[in-house]
Amino acid sequence: MQIRTNEKVKKLRIMEMTKFHQLCGAYDKAQTNFEKYQKDCHLLSMEIVRELKSFFQIPESQFSLYKINDKGGFELVPAALIHAIRLTEDHYWHFGVGLTVCKAPETLPEELILIHLMFRRNDKEECFIKYANGNEEFQIKKGNSSSYIPFFEYLFILILKSYDEQLQLFIGEKTTRRLGYVKS
Repeated sequence: MQIRTNEKVKKLRIMEMTKFHQLCGAYDKAQTNFEKYQKDCHLLSMEIVRELKSFFQIPESQFSLYKINDKGGFELVPAALIHAIRLTEDHYWHFGVGLTVCKAPETLPEELILIHLMFRRNDKEECFIKYANGNEEFQIKKGNSSSYIPFFEYLFILILKSYDEQLQLFIGEKTTRRLGYVKS
């Protein structure tokens, strides 16, 4: 009889969740939720790039991806967005795109336009995108191409204005333009 009681007690202890097990369970749940959020945001970043390329009709050879480093610099990455997107303390995912423009397709001189993009998704699964050096945030809807148009029109006008308003130093056959920054 004593043996059976001891076995029952052992089984009850195993089944009983300790505070530590509860903490581990909470961590597991939080980690699983974050992994889902991270995957969803990676898929959203792929859609953003696909929509951007489609809107501007950018040839693949004229497009590049960049990781934004801690100092706001652009670091060229392989053509997979997973290498470019980065979540920061401001709760935005950051990445950069490069558009190589030229007088005629694939000819010199050419200029690389670097654009720092930021996006986020809130608890209601609403998605927002903005240009890092701008103040305006635009709502986008996953799977809805037309929801991207206001933001892409904003970028388009911003790029055109940068050519109209900033003195361009054509010092060689290849130059770089970072939107929002004036070369000194």
